Amino acid sequence: MPSRQNPREHTMSLGELISSHQEKSPWLNIAIMLVCQLASTALAILLDIQGFSDATIVIVFTLGVLVTAILTDGGVYALAASVISILSYNFFLISPRFSLQIDGRDYAGTITAMFSFALLSSYLVATMRRNARLSMEASLVAQREQLRANLLRSVSHDLRTPLTSITGNADMLLDEEADLTPATRRQLLQDIYDDATWLKTVMENLLAVTRLEDGNVILNTDVEVVDDVIEEAMRHISREAKDHQIVVEPSDELLMARLDPQVIVQVIVNLVNNAIAHTPKGSTITISSRREGPFVAVEVADDGPGVSDEDKEQVFELFYTAGNASADSGRRVGLGLSLCRSIVQAHGGTIRVEDAHPSGARFIFTLPAEEVATNA
Repeated sequence: MPSRQNPREHTMSLGELISSHQEKSPWLNIAIMLVCQLASTALAILLDIQGFSDATIVIVFTLGVLVTAILTDGGVYALAASVISILSYNFFLISPRFSLQIDGRDYAGTITAMFSFALLSSYLVATMRRNARLSMEASLVAQREQLRANLLRSVSHDLRTPLTSITGNADMLLDEEADLTPATRRQLLQDIYDDATWLKTVMENLLAVTRLEDGNVILNTDVEVVDDVIEEAMRHISREAKDHQIVVEPSDELLMARLDPQVIVQVIVNLVNNAIAHTPKGSTITISSRREGPFVAVEVADDGPGVSDEDKEQVFELFYTAGNASADSGRRVGLGLSLCRSIVQAHGGTIRVEDAHPSGARFIFTLPAEEVATNA
């Protein structure tokens, strides 16, 4: 399979550099401004020693102002850089040197041109930055609209099967003339319950994903014992777990992490249910935890068919479903793993999928670890 180029692995253009700008602290802006002006002054002095023309030296100073406007928050910092560049040019390179006296109209005109160019470049950078921000906001709006379109398409297609099953089974149960045995009647009721439960899970995951993506969720984090959170999650896994062997391996040490227990329980439940859905009956699913440096790692492993290398790159994407899915073909809405990634990243952790040996898949997510407080 040909390798995919990472879209982030390329040289940034000027427009991308400006659009990626993030607001800095005042002290950092001042430091950047001073470094740029020091560098441009040193280069200008070096060029003057080498006999370059005044025009070249002026360009060096104006470029220093332009770089300052790009790398800082602009405005007052670009204006200050303009003043510093003019003073440096006058002090170090205009006769009489090492003074701020100006002899001759030519130098006065040059300084005026430098200041005007510096102001113009600062205005242009500010305009480009504003336009880049507006373009980014428009792109986010377009992405949200695409998300809604994908949602409608996915929901209308993938939820049709369980809804049809529910209405069909309910119709049979309501038919007074239907000759149904108690076992058949119970099976129909069980199918209705399972489909309704699955729909409820999908809706909960969907609401959680959209709220996380919109930034409307505030995590109520606290220091929790990881094994206790795993134990709580086991009370909420799918009823289909009875067809699998679920093994919980307690950690060798007391592991504590800062987390929101409610949503981390949802992460573990989603990972276990995902393993149940993508492994044959009788498979073993193992949940364990361990320390990984400054993080606590929670692992959900199975001995099923595993995840292909192609699917590993996309399995956490919204609405993506693995090509080797063995669950009901009508239950394909790819929300659970995307939700897991959003929740884990909101906690400052990571999530990944690896091959299990000799077969199967291992889903591992990390959370910031907390040290156990001991009283002296």
